[in-house]
Amino acid sequence: MKALNLFNAAILALAASFALTLGVVCILYAFYLDAAPRMRSEWYMVMKLTLVFVLMTAVAAWAFWSQWRQRRGRWLAEAVLVVALASGITWITRVLG
Repeated sequence: MKALNLFNAAILALAASFALTLGVVCILYAFYLDAAPRMRSEWYMVMKLTLVFVLMTAVAAWAFWSQWRQRRGRWLAEAVLVVALASGITWITRVLG
């Protein structure tokens, strides 16, 4: 169980750092939307990408907390985390690829 909790913590830290970094990028894009037309078209993609990482952060936090506290629904949280990771990776590779 400790290895699973470490995995959850790593996913939580990674997703949170990406969400925070992309959140700052969104704020910078918002300030400079009128500077270049290309920024306006890319801003929506950056916003969607940020929301994906925010959702992954929330799911990873739920899974981490559930495993750490040995909650009843911890295996449901793990299953949701695996589905969120798989769908998030699929969506990100489709958008960026």
